[in-house]
Amino acid sequence: MIKTLILAIWCSAMVAAGGFGADYVMKLKAQHDAAKNDPVSLETRKTRELNVPIIRDGAVKGYVVVQLNYVVDLEVAKKLPAPPDPFVIDEMFQYIYGDEKIDFAHLDKLDLGKMTEALIQRVNTRMRANVITDMGVIECNFLVNSEGSSHPKP
Repeated sequence: MIKTLILAIWCSAMVAAGGFGADYVMKLKAQHDAAKNDPVSLETRKTRELNVPIIRDGAVKGYVVVQLNYVVDLEVAKKLPAPPDPFVIDEMFQYIYGDEKIDFAHLDKLDLGKMTEALIQRVNTRMRANVITDMGVIECNFLVNSEGSSHPKP
């Protein structure tokens, strides 16, 4: 009789422990699903193709055609007075047009990581917020201007 009583108590304890364990696991799963279903506050955008003239020795040597994609933190962007898109294009143009150290005849030597990091920093500085979190290059080509490469002789 005592063995039956101990077995009944043990079975009751196991059922109760199983119920509490299942409840705990279900609560964890619900929290995980709720966190997973939260709207993502990041958005990937891309710039239009931008043609930047390269002027050396008073002549147009060619054009750099560049297009970027970048990740915008939407929570930060909501608080800004202006969208970051025109600032990305402006900083991209200034970076390419203003840097005379870039050898566009050999774009394989162009450090794209350095360029994108500089652009992220410049845009975030101008916007006074960390609105751009990442940036990538979709296209970066140099088109030689055949008219600009040959100078007319006086």
